[in-house]
Amino acid sequence: MMHFDPDRFDLEMIQPMLEHLASGQTLGPLPDQSPEVQKAMYHLGYTNYSQGKYTEAMRFFGFLVICDHWDRRYHMGMAACLQMQQQHADALKYYSIASILDLTDPAPVMHIAECHLARGERPQARKALDYAIVQARAHAHHNHHVPRLEAMVALLDTRAPDSTPDSPPRN
Repeated sequence: MMHFDPDRFDLEMIQPMLEHLASGQTLGPLPDQSPEVQKAMYHLGYTNYSQGKYTEAMRFFGFLVICDHWDRRYHMGMAACLQMQQQHADALKYYSIASILDLTDPAPVMHIAECHLARGERPQARKALDYAIVQARAHAHHNHHVPRLEAMVALLDTRAPDSTPDSPPRN
């Protein structure tokens, strides 16, 4: 396990970190964060999010994303906080990463559609919903998403666009 010394951050220290990342490892071991500590931090982030304390929750999720960029829950938490703060462009980035980390899960794609809708990007939202429905139907453990996804598509298809094609997307 590598030890992170914040008082000694020089080329000698950066090289092992780069090699560590290049080998496919996460930064989790570097700040000496055990899985138990990460679990506790996730719980604190989730609790803050549940209480509507999105900025505070982002501090936990942001740190966790740095510690373990392969854990999609951390990206989902960060994205959800950003979405709740109407920072849809940034939320899209984190939801996209979460989606890539598990291409079979329609949940992040559903939230991607919500962000596109909030930005007035109806065609992108429709594409995301279509993909999410395919994934939800293809994987039995995600079938519970189908009714909500179909309802979102039906609503999208029946409602008039909120913006004209010349309107810039909203954040």
